Amino acid sequence: MVVRIRIAAWTGMAEIRIQQLSFRYPGADTDTLADLNLDIESGEAHALLGGSGAGKSTLLNLLSGLLPMDRGQMIFNGEDVGARAPLARRVSQVFQFPVLYEAMTVEDNLRFPLRCAGAPRATQRARAADIARRLHLEGLLKRKPARLSLVEKQLVAIGKSLVRPDVSLVLLDEPLTAAQPAYKWQLRQALKSVQRELGTTMVYVTHDQTEALTFADRISVLHEGRIVQTASPELLVTQPAHEHVGYFVGSPGMNFLDARIESGAYRVDGTLFGATAADDGICRVGFRPEWARLENGARPDRGACLAARILQTRILGTVQGSVHGLVTARCGEAEVTTRQSLDGVSPGDGWLCLDPQRIFGFRDGLRIDHAQ
Repeated sequence: MVVRIRIAAWTGMAEIRIQQLSFRYPGADTDTLADLNLDIESGEAHALLGGSGAGKSTLLNLLSGLLPMDRGQMIFNGEDVGARAPLARRVSQVFQFPVLYEAMTVEDNLRFPLRCAGAPRATQRARAADIARRLHLEGLLKRKPARLSLVEKQLVAIGKSLVRPDVSLVLLDEPLTAAQPAYKWQLRQALKSVQRELGTTMVYVTHDQTEALTFADRISVLHEGRIVQTASPELLVTQPAHEHVGYFVGSPGMNFLDARIESGAYRVDGTLFGATAADDGICRVGFRPEWARLENGARPDRGACLAARILQTRILGTVQGSVHGLVTARCGEAEVTTRQSLDGVSPGDGWLCLDPQRIFGFRDGLRIDHAQ
């Protein structure tokens, strides 16, 4: 029996609402995902970012219907799809390695989803040609996959996911993993361009922060089965809501020092600085490498300065004729890294100078507040 699906006019977008979603694999002792809440706007490019085992691919497979939810709700455009089969959700998925039919040409691969849905041949040809144009595949339509590079194969796989006009959500599971670093930018730019042109809702899974930061409108950072923050790329960098976000996002990530809060200020190694409304007690303070400076010599007469032992410098390049790079130092029990001018900086005794306006306090992983 051939199942034919009516091809609607181009919609290409879904508004996603996930509420209290949990999932545990059979035989596991703990939930892989626990009490997730997430809203993805219609037409949004959204990234799920996290390390291995964070639950990213599991969440993607729950969205597609390849895995059943244990608890919670999954709502597409106002309709609960938690019990619907993958086909009924109008979702397409792209995997780490391109899945193509080797006996078919690029054009036939692109047309295949439409053919299965019973679309007229003229519609198949027109849609395949349109997607090929958007992904710069026009010159490859008569080739078979054996004659394509890995990047070209993945572009065709992405094209297959976009070709049906009734698809409301495109899921991408680390689609650039197999691509050589030199081609990842090309693939990412092509994907971002077509996403904007078509207004397609896309969810992109990756462990690579560069991919997430340069592709997504918003990013959800997953850690140990929970979403610890959802925000724009800029806010993840400048306003991390969780210690893991500060550590995971950024290159290098945020520095952390053990501290105490006393009478509304942070105390580190006997030095009081900053201001906070949080209750007194143990905490951690975090700051980006760009928000601090390491210096040799006498204690600078500005800001919050902590004694440090400068260990090494590493040149990254020049900025307006000044050599810039990374400086690593030991501050108390912690190792910290700053990104700064290297002029006059060398291994030895020194000072870590902090900007009190750019220090964050964290307790039990969660940000307390920002110093004012």
